[in-house]
Amino acid sequence: MKKIFALFAFIGVLCSVSAQKVNETVTMFGKDQLTGFTVNIDNASPEIVAAAMANKFEKEFFMKGSFKKGFHVYESQPCAAFGEARYDTYFATAPVGKKKDQYTQVVLVVSTGNMNCITFSNDPRTSRNIVSFLEGLKYDVEKYKTELRIKQLETELANLKKDRESLKKDQDKVNEKLNMTNDEIKKLSDRIEDKTSEIEKMQDQYNQSHDAALKEQIAAAVKEKQTMQKSHSSKQKSLLSMNNELYKINSKLEANAKATEEKEAELKKLKQ
Repeated sequence: MKKIFALFAFIGVLCSVSAQKVNETVTMFGKDQLTGFTVNIDNASPEIVAAAMANKFEKEFFMKGSFKKGFHVYESQPCAAFGEARYDTYFATAPVGKKKDQYTQVVLVVSTGNMNCITFSNDPRTSRNIVSFLEGLKYDVEKYKTELRIKQLETELANLKKDRESLKKDQDKVNEKLNMTNDEIKKLSDRIEDKTSEIEKMQDQYNQSHDAALKEQIAAAVKEKQTMQKSHSSKQKSLLSMNNELYKINSKLEANAKATEEKEAELKKLKQ
């Protein structure tokens, strides 16, 4: 594989870096030297270009391949893009150039069997077909990238929908707890108010009678009021915590809606 990439780099020096300019080249398939064609594709990684080519051969031309010695290989199979015969088709991709100006170089070898590689000198007609195929490769790669992005967006939108449904369930649960807690707080407030009035009345009576039993009743009522006040305070804290939780859920729902809108817009544009 290193030898193949090194040869690609050497070819890159000899060939024009402009995308879609096709040249004849030589490459090594193991120990065998083969003659083929090369083209440079920018704005796409070697992996994406290779996947796009494999996708075209296998889905459009119904070819079945394997991976040997660093090449994708389709042995003794027809390919309508090249001609009517059965061919041995080899291709490989590799990064060429510096990181800032890196592009992908493709080497495509088409043989009629027994390493009899097609060249302009021995088969001009088929060579022109091969060149035409490689000249259209940039379009095929962009189309493949678009298809991948569409699938990715559809998956992301499906996940966003699931997240949104989950968040709405959480939102409903928190709202239900909030309503229940608010009702409990209101009831406690009413009970505290009633107990306060009760204590005030008993205090007035005690001020007049100084009844020891009444004093004990007042103490018990005050203690009961304090218990209710503690419960009231605890529920207020719970209410604050639930409001914070609801705020976070609502923020997530807003972010989900924004992401959904952006991805749906991108998906619509890609599908046009």
